[in-house]
Amino acid sequence: MPRATSICLVAGCTARTLRDGRCGDHQLRRGWDRKSSRALGRPGDWNSRRARVLARDRFACQRCSSHKELEVDHIVPVARGGSWELDNLWVLCRSCHRRKTYYEDR
Repeated sequence: MPRATSICLVAGCTARTLRDGRCGDHQLRRGWDRKSSRALGRPGDWNSRRARVLARDRFACQRCSSHKELEVDHIVPVARGGSWELDNLWVLCRSCHRRKTYYEDR
């Protein structure tokens, strides 16, 4: 017997779905669907660069000194002429990184 459709679980979406509760536009990306570091344009030694920057910055956000949810970010974005060199990378917590990105995109 066919399965009944349901409305997508994402707030405000009225699309119908048969699968795991999300429509095609809101499906969660599986591990095998995500792009690799190299496919994202990162250098082959990205993991070692990231580790060096984290150690250099003492595993702390360079804006607020938080030690949680750390990300390695470009000081000058690559899209604006920044490089992948260590002197253009720093550690930010997720909150500070989002804030910085928001202001860069304005």
